[in-house]
Amino acid sequence: MKGRGMRIRWIAALGVLLLLRCIAPAAAEPAMWVVKDADSTLYLLGTFHLVKPGTAWRSDKMNAAFVASSDLWIEASEEGNQISLQALMLKHGMDLKHPLSTKISPETKIKLDQAAIDAGLKPSMLEPMRPWTAALAITVTPLLRAGYDPEQGVDKVLEADARAAQKPVHTFETPEQQILFFASLPPETEVALLTQSIEEAEMAPAVIDRMAGAWLAGDIEALDILSFGSMKEGAPELYDTLIVQRNKAWTERIATLMQGAGTTFIAVGAGHLAGPHSLPTLLQARGFSVERY
Repeated sequence: MKGRGMRIRWIAALGVLLLLRCIAPAAAEPAMWVVKDADSTLYLLGTFHLVKPGTAWRSDKMNAAFVASSDLWIEASEEGNQISLQALMLKHGMDLKHPLSTKISPETKIKLDQAAIDAGLKPSMLEPMRPWTAALAITVTPLLRAGYDPEQGVDKVLEADARAAQKPVHTFETPEQQILFFASLPPETEVALLTQSIEEAEMAPAVIDRMAGAWLAGDIEALDILSFGSMKEGAPELYDTLIVQRNKAWTERIATLMQGAGTTFIAVGAGHLAGPHSLPTLLQARGFSVERY
């Protein structure tokens, strides 16, 4: 797995940490929020990082808000990063001294090999990977085979549009920070993530379809259940790391933005806008005016 193929696969894997993307209903109307104070307006959009070509995810309101905004904030960008995503994955996602098969039970290894074959991967390709990396590989590969494309991701498209319009693009995190959310998991959590991924790999494309349908219809309640229902119960520490703590950190950054003036567009993974720990909820708790747009 080398070159562009490897790069695309790992970009997709990072996208799935924030989970999500897919087929649009006839008239897409993704949920958005507008955050305001006396002299600042902030549009908040949840995104999908993997999208099938031709998916109609833009709405007139979204386009109007984007045009009216002077700058764009997204989770992370490869633009200007000195260390490539592939190099970061080799650094943080591989363990050449301790093969994957030595970290899991023989029963799990049998199931993993079958999941790899079903995904179109050779089981031997997973041996140098850490458990979390292998989990993402067997989850994401079927999505890529089903036509989902990280190059069509909402964040990536909006970033390109912003740069073409000479709008400044800012990021909440770096690619390495995002990888470290996985790479810093306790070993037992890594293995638990892999085990769950093996069990759910075959269903991944259908589940993602349902998630995306809920997102594109603006149904944030359904999105929260589909995205995080099992994670909240089975791996609460992972949910806390990937969603709760990041949302708290982003809320602080957004609160600082609101101290200035003007109009800003923020686009982050849709999962960050759903549930009791969502960005809209946290921003409202900080005293800002937050309304569905």
